Amino acid sequence: ETSPQNRNQQTRNKRRHHNIVNLYFGGLNVLPPSQNLPMIPRRHLDPIELNNSAVQNLEYNDTKSACELLTTAVKLILNTPNAFKRGTAPQQQISSQYTHFQWSDVSNRILKSSPQNNIPVGTFLFSRAMLVNDVRPAKRHYNPHQLSADAKAAIVYNAGLAFHLLAIEQHDSRLLTKAKSMYHLAQTILRKANEKGCNPKLCYTHFFHIVLLNNLGQMSYMLIDYDASEHYFDQLELNLRFITSRPKFEKIFDSNDLVGMMSNTIVKVPDTAPCA
Repeated sequence: ETSPQNRNQQTRNKRRHHNIVNLYFGGLNVLPPSQNLPMIPRRHLDPIELNNSAVQNLEYNDTKSACELLTTAVKLILNTPNAFKRGTAPQQQISSQYTHFQWSDVSNRILKSSPQNNIPVGTFLFSRAMLVNDVRPAKRHYNPHQLSADAKAAIVYNAGLAFHLLAIEQHDSRLLTKAKSMYHLAQTILRKANEKGCNPKLCYTHFFHIVLLNNLGQMSYMLIDYDASEHYFDQLELNLRFITSRPKFEKIFDSNDLVGMMSNTIVKVPDTAPCA
């Protein structure tokens, strides 16, 4: 028979396991219930692993869980400078050449306008998230300060997309504001990398900035910010014309994605906001 001391130790171990799982997964299911979740120690919190688990959640339409995971990943990225206050030298940043980026397979969404709204609106939302795959020969956990600008921007974009989708599901415009902040942060990360001569792979290979323009334009329209919407859709049209003039442009985006984004560029933006 188990002694009281051993039973107390087993109870403490179970609580520790539960706390660690809650810390890593936000207390939410990451995969379908039929699959077991691994226990990940706190010191191995990896933004890329969090990101890819969140992408799986989005594919299973578990948007709330994806938001929880990506919020943790973004916090790890944003809190990176604090990690060096104790005088420890930062490790060398992992180049994006060791990182493979891939759009998720989930189909994109066309958001239908309400029956009361007779304005023909191009409401295509690019809802594919970005998987970030580690292709280093010797794989180890990533620390946030080791991430390339590309990886950081992809994770932050995914957070914006998750909030964008959750805002639509819950009809909560406050979540759209969070999504907008994440999209802008992803743009800033890539712009600063480009200014430093890093030539972000996401921009020059995946034309990632086009997706940001599309979603910011669509979101601005939802928020009745027609000036901003027109600005983003104009920039989107210029970029789409550029990539469709390139050879093998069809390999950049799925044809349905291109058609959806192009449909947003022909939206006639109202001159005034609708009456209350």
